[in-house]
Amino acid sequence: MNVLKLTNGREISYLNEVEVQIGIDENDGEEKYGSELKNVEKSDITVHKYEGGFKIWECTIDLCDFIEENPSFFAGKSVLELGCGAALPAVLTAIHGAKEVFVQDFNASVIEFFTLPNFESNEHVAKVEGAAMGWDEVPQKLNGRKFDVILSSETIYNEDDYQSLHDAVASTIQPDGVAWFAAKFFYFGVGGSVPSFMEFVNKAGILTAVEKKIIAASVPRRIVEIRKKV
Repeated sequence: MNVLKLTNGREISYLNEVEVQIGIDENDGEEKYGSELKNVEKSDITVHKYEGGFKIWECTIDLCDFIEENPSFFAGKSVLELGCGAALPAVLTAIHGAKEVFVQDFNASVIEFFTLPNFESNEHVAKVEGAAMGWDEVPQKLNGRKFDVILSSETIYNEDDYQSLHDAVASTIQPDGVAWFAAKFFYFGVGGSVPSFMEFVNKAGILTAVEKKIIAASVPRRIVEIRKKV
């Protein structure tokens, strides 16, 4: 078992590589998800095949630290994490009293062998659901479900996905809900950035996006807050 230690000392447990592999081996993972898992060995990300869900990225930690700054906010809330991977931010909201948590990732192997077991590795009483789907499928498959809080980290690196990501948020956020996205300011070599994502969201006219927090680092990072446009 691995442990992520946050800035304030809070610890979140998550499966290590050996434990993930044991789960895959014991549950016919290679047979069920061979096409997904073969891409894990090739690269951290293979766009629209394997989206990096088995790795803990820097902005995941930023988002967890941000949640720790507002722990009481999540009590009794419904939470959706988009592009969840390890889902440590969503796990943390469950620890802080979220009543229900839904986690989405592109890869079913990630959901089964990494995401959901990470919830089981931490004490909480939230109702937890998880499903694999693309962001373009979220509006239909969640079928009108609305969430108080939407979380996402390291998901804005591909500008081609901005429309589907925007629509996933717009279709699932409560009228008075909030979404927090943690991201690198620029994704060099891929094209996505905080400015381009915020511009896209704000121009669409349904949601509003503002910078909520600046994280100083060699590669600058941000927390972006998104709400329904009033």
